[in-house]
Amino acid sequence: RSILGFLATILVSSVIALVPPLLFRLIVDEAIPDADKRRIVFLTVILVIVAVGDALLQIVQRWYSARIGEGLIYDLRVALFDKVQSMPIAFFTRTQTGALISRLNNDVVGAQTAVTGTLGSVVSNVVIFTTTLVAMLALEWRLTLLALVVLPVFIVPAKRVGARLQEISREQMGLNASMNTQMTERFNVSGALLVKLFGRHKEETNAFGSRASRVRDIGVTAAMYGRVFFVALGLVGALGAVAIYGVGAFMVVSGGITIGTLVAMAAFVQRIYQPLTGLTNARLEVLTALVSFERVFEVLDAPVAITDRMGAVDIVNPRGEIEFENVSFRYPPGSSVSIASLELAGVMQGTDPDVDVLKSVSLKIAPGETVALVGASGSGKTTLAMLLARLYDVTSGAVRIDSNDVRDLTSTSLRAAIGVVSQDSHMFHESVKSNLLYARPDATQEQIVDACQAAKIHEVIAALPDGYDTIVGERGYRLS
Repeated sequence: RSILGFLATILVSSVIALVPPLLFRLIVDEAIPDADKRRIVFLTVILVIVAVGDALLQIVQRWYSARIGEGLIYDLRVALFDKVQSMPIAFFTRTQTGALISRLNNDVVGAQTAVTGTLGSVVSNVVIFTTTLVAMLALEWRLTLLALVVLPVFIVPAKRVGARLQEISREQMGLNASMNTQMTERFNVSGALLVKLFGRHKEETNAFGSRASRVRDIGVTAAMYGRVFFVALGLVGALGAVAIYGVGAFMVVSGGITIGTLVAMAAFVQRIYQPLTGLTNARLEVLTALVSFERVFEVLDAPVAITDRMGAVDIVNPRGEIEFENVSFRYPPGSSVSIASLELAGVMQGTDPDVDVLKSVSLKIAPGETVALVGASGSGKTTLAMLLARLYDVTSGAVRIDSNDVRDLTSTSLRAAIGVVSQDSHMFHESVKSNLLYARPDATQEQIVDACQAAKIHEVIAALPDGYDTIVGERGYRLS
């Protein structure tokens, strides 16, 4: 409905814009020669009404445009956020966080600008060009053909300029993503601590400045490409208007047309060159915006490696029997779990996908039984826990809970049945209570306190400045 309203206001506004040149013609050819003051006043009032009406339509059009654009940003951001949340843990071990954030922020806005700005521009300019062309042909077809002689100049160069701007935009977005990654990694507590402890402040600034200077240079190049191109188009349009005035003046002198017709044609010729310039600009915007769309849909279209099987069932009241049955596992290759453009180019990541991390492991744990796994770093202890929670899928064999293959269980019920304490406990920049409620949002204050007392941390929390409402800081550093 908003799109239809948006297009309707564009159509009406474009048609209304045809009225002033025709009124000018009536004033010059009829009202002034007849010294008809009443008609001059009447036509002038009509011109004012048309101007006010067009201004109001522009406001309504902007409202529709903003509604469509912001709605698109919302839809794309939520869809991207949801998609990223559904990706397997292997995706996050390979992806640059800053580059991913850039897709949700910068690229989504770029895509939105293309849809609202370009859609409105294309529709508006096509309508303006068509209606103006019809009006011009009806008034004086010879001058209209003269005005159309320069048409190829608006079309031919746009293709080459657009291709170059597309290359520039792709490089600029890549560099912005790299800067986002650097900021994300250096501006968290761990990164900032590392930089300060090793005195790498100047080196980090120089690295960031190098990328920023390249973005600056690219921005200047893109601006100059666009400016030179559109100045040239403006010059061509001005020469076309001069030709209309010159040839039209001779036609007036020879009695071929009236002065009012020449005035109207001169007004129309500006309106016919303006949409041609707008359509050329829209083409350039589309070509550069396609880069944003590519980057957004590269994430949206990425396959999700681990999903619930068809017919997966919930695990209800699990007894807790765990079995690893002849399990072998190797980490999946990056091509199956990640997106190459979100990884650090030229750097090998993770473990060798051709080497088994676990090989033919069989283990059975009875309900209530405690088992400790001991081994060197990288021997697969954490991997076993991840396979149990189905953060990865086994390469061969099976992991079972109460005789149910974890691949046959819904991921929601499986994770709800398993409690995991990771080696690196992550805390959000929120209150102690909010962090405790993350795993169980419906827990009461009494249940929270009981759990903390059982964990022997209630007294520590109670001694904090605001107790359970104390903000812990990113990753919980304010608790240290």
